[in-house]
Amino acid sequence: MLFKNYKKKTDEQLMVLIQKGDHHAFSSLYNRYADRLNAFFFRMLWSDPKMAEDYVHDLFSKLIERPHLFKPGNLVKPWLFQIASNMCKNGYRKRSFELEYLKQLQDTGITESHVEQKMDDEIITDQIRSTLDTIDEDRRTMFLLRYQQELTIEEIAEIFEIPKGTVKSRLFHIKKFVESSIKN
Repeated sequence: MLFKNYKKKTDEQLMVLIQKGDHHAFSSLYNRYADRLNAFFFRMLWSDPKMAEDYVHDLFSKLIERPHLFKPGNLVKPWLFQIASNMCKNGYRKRSFELEYLKQLQDTGITESHVEQKMDDEIITDQIRSTLDTIDEDRRTMFLLRYQQELTIEEIAEIFEIPKGTVKSRLFHIKKFVESSIKN
């Protein structure tokens, strides 16, 4: 019966309880968003299930360590996906650095192990196959937040700090591009 009370609470009410150290509230929020965030990270991070899972755990670890960063009056869902989006951007920077480093190693005659090379090849192949990976990260993020995570136009506008009309326009063009790419 105790957990039923948590199911009735809004995300924002749960965050207030989390800020007060309520572990059941944290579990409820985790259960609401872990799968959705995992799907988001999977799509954004080279279709790597292990990496997606790690990022979900990292996000919720940050939430446990610093719940005070959530400001009452804000909505939890856009806030969580904004954190997730920022984590992806950091992941892209790290990946870019790693690829540049590997290229430098190869240029100097130093090579990585066969297993590491095979893993990198699979990641790169997944990137190439994905139509969404051909567009910039903000537009890809926007598209996934809307059509995969089903955030509202208003929530996306809040995350990107742009007008709703701009979100609608960008989503229209992104959707057109994706549809035309799939047809070809």
